Amino acid sequence: MVEILEILDTSIKISLGALITGLSGYWLSGMRVKQNRKQQQMEHRRDLMEGIAQQAEQVHHVFMKYFELIQEYMNATQNRYDWPQGRRSELYLVIDELVQCFNELTAAESKLLLLDEKPLYKSLRKFRSKVIFFRRHYYIDKTDLNNQEAQDIKREVSKLREQFFDALSDRYAQV
Repeated sequence: MVEILEILDTSIKISLGALITGLSGYWLSGMRVKQNRKQQQMEHRRDLMEGIAQQAEQVHHVFMKYFELIQEYMNATQNRYDWPQGRRSELYLVIDELVQCFNELTAAESKLLLLDEKPLYKSLRKFRSKVIFFRRHYYIDKTDLNNQEAQDIKREVSKLREQFFDALSDRYAQV
C-alpha cells in the first residue's frame, strides 16, 4: 500500500511539474510573439519614416535643380541674351520630374496621416506649399522675375526642409 502511495505521489509531482512547465512555456512563447509583433511594427514604422524622408529630400533636390535653371534664365534675361533651347528643354524635363515628385510626396503625406503624425504632416505641407509657391511664381517667359525674392524663397524652402527633418528625426528617435 505504501508503494502505491509513493508511486501515486511521484506521478502527481511529475504531472504537476509537466503542467507548470507547459503553461510557462506557453506563456513565454505568447510573450515572444507579442514582442516580435511589436518589434516588427516599430521596424515598419521606421521604414515608412525613412521612405517619407527620401521622398521629401527628392522634392528638395528637384526643386534645387529647378531653382538653378530659373536662376540661369533670370541671368540670361537680365543680361539680354537668348537662353539656349536645350536649357529650356531641360527645364521642362525638370518640371515633369517635380510633378512626379509631388505625386510621391502626396503619398508621403498620406502615410504621415496614417501614422497619426499630424505635426510632421503640417511641417511637410508647409515645405511643399513653399515649393509650389515658387513654381507658380517663377517660370520662364515671366517678365517680372526678382532675383532677390527668389533667393529669399530658396532660403525659406531650405529652412522649412530643415525644420521638417528636425521634427522627423526627433520622432524617428522615439520610435
